[in-house]
Amino acid sequence: MNLKALLNHLHIACHTDQDPIITGITSHSKKVEPGYLFFAISGVQADGHQYIQEAFENGAAAVVGEYRETSASGLYFYAEDTKRLLSIAASYFYDEPYKKHKMTGITGTNGKTTTSFLLQHILLSHDISTALFGTVHHYINSKIVKSSHTTPDPVTLQKMLSESNDEAVVMEVSSHGLEQNRIEGITYDQAIFLNLTHDHLDYHGTMESYYQCKAKLFSYLKPKGTAIICSEGSYGRRLIQELSSTNTLQVWTYGKRKTDNFYIEDVGKNYFNLVHETLHVTVPLPLPGEYNALNTTAAIAAALDYGVPIKDSINHLKNFQGIPGRFEELTLNNGTEVIIDYAHTPDGVSQVLEAARKKAGSRPFYHVFGFRGNRDVTKRSEMISISLEYSDQTVLTVDDLDGVPSEQLIQETKEALPAGPHTPTIISDRTEAIFYALREAPPKSVVIITGKGPESYKEKYQYPSDSDLSTVKLFQSLNKAAL
Repeated sequence: MNLKALLNHLHIACHTDQDPIITGITSHSKKVEPGYLFFAISGVQADGHQYIQEAFENGAAAVVGEYRETSASGLYFYAEDTKRLLSIAASYFYDEPYKKHKMTGITGTNGKTTTSFLLQHILLSHDISTALFGTVHHYINSKIVKSSHTTPDPVTLQKMLSESNDEAVVMEVSSHGLEQNRIEGITYDQAIFLNLTHDHLDYHGTMESYYQCKAKLFSYLKPKGTAIICSEGSYGRRLIQELSSTNTLQVWTYGKRKTDNFYIEDVGKNYFNLVHETLHVTVPLPLPGEYNALNTTAAIAAALDYGVPIKDSINHLKNFQGIPGRFEELTLNNGTEVIIDYAHTPDGVSQVLEAARKKAGSRPFYHVFGFRGNRDVTKRSEMISISLEYSDQTVLTVDDLDGVPSEQLIQETKEALPAGPHTPTIISDRTEAIFYALREAPPKSVVIITGKGPESYKEKYQYPSDSDLSTVKLFQSLNKAAL
């Protein structure tokens, strides 16, 4: 691809007769190779304009930046909003690969991973090859690819879309990905809104800003695309109202209201009832809880839009094998059931604890969780209160320090403790906290560990373990005789 064609697509004025072939695109100066087009982006932690000379030294054919002038020697072009232009350029460079797939974008505070896994499972079971982009991993051309971000950076995303030969693409779309324009240059055939609850206010500032960011996904829908929206929340109902005035879009709602296009009833331990038009069916519940019945309904509705009959989706769900770190269960030798879940927001923790508490019944119920440094502190007290409400014993610990000293994070945790008669146990070392809960819990108890799910530990702890699951398995192996 030549430089002038790319600049023309970006509506950037070209003031040179030179027209070099562009061999790649990046915003990281150290990744520049000969022939690359480098985008200088003013970021939160670094200003890419400081690395323009390094980009030229590494062989950049040209640079696009937001400063009108630069002292660096080489082809330089001024443009506004280079972060957005980077995404559009990446899409154009890779020949707009979204066009060869049917694209699904899924957003919401909680449930993106569960819904995406369920939808991908249904589609794959129906012989529709399906790529997956998400938190746990990416899945392209039947191969698992390690994931570092829920929504990849735009160049990586477009490259993977180009490499994918899959008919469908199911993508988790995070608010950070939307705010940072990572999906610019893509249009979707369908978009799913799951919910919106308290999270990421350290980044978005207000719930209104958070909502506007999430709602932005639907502006990327094709003119006759399908919007699938959960009505169980004020933000979902607001989005339904806002999009219903768009005559070209197909808007499907789901929830617990008989006015919804898909509504659920009688959610039990293993099944729930689903009504769509004149169809009344019983659906297997792949994961516990009413919130997972809603996630399952979203996946069934999306699959129907792909042409998969609801009864076929139900049959496919009978073979669903679960998701790493999403209500992942294992049983210790003494009969204690351990649940590992990624829930890390007030609403997410409330939903998963309600489901786990029902599972525990009258058995002792323990909860281990913690907080991350440099993250939204406004949700901490509420999350502790929720844990104390559902649990017989709460053990507070650390998720990730993220540069904050352990002593500081523990002090912040203490300051977040709500007033009341029940006091959690606080153990800063996450592995010790898990060991403590598993030792204290009587036989046949239920212990739930939330916050990390399948994520690897970033910190070094007392016990040689790299995840919550491996910590539980280590406890099991070290305590076989005692249990």
